[in-house]
Amino acid sequence: RYKADKSILEDLIGKAEGIDLTGYTAESVAVFRSALATAQSVLADETLSEDDQATVDNAVAALSAAMDGLTAGGAPETTDKPENVPQTGDSAQLMVYVAALAGSVSLLTGAAYVKGKRRS
Repeated sequence: RYKADKSILEDLIGKAEGIDLTGYTAESVAVFRSALATAQSVLADETLSEDDQATVDNAVAALSAAMDGLTAGGAPETTDKPENVPQTGDSAQLMVYVAALAGSVSLLTGAAYVKGKRRS
């Protein structure tokens, strides 16, 4: 059996993943994300044959419609990520601990090597 042709779906998913969703309504973003998730699962399904081409075509149509249906003018989408996190330099103290850990490992490795040499 031949596999279903997913090239159009793959291109459309690539375009969809590059869309900046800020400024669109929450409802249209939710529809878009659902269609994108469905399209990604269809793309990942290696069992689809040419007999299942309608499944691929439906995913293309749904994702395309969801992309066209993105409605501007909504409140900015909220995310869990902070937008502008200032650099604080807190990693300097972490580097001291990493250096101390590396030194300890080196000393323990050296001690084990010397102890092994003495036994032989």
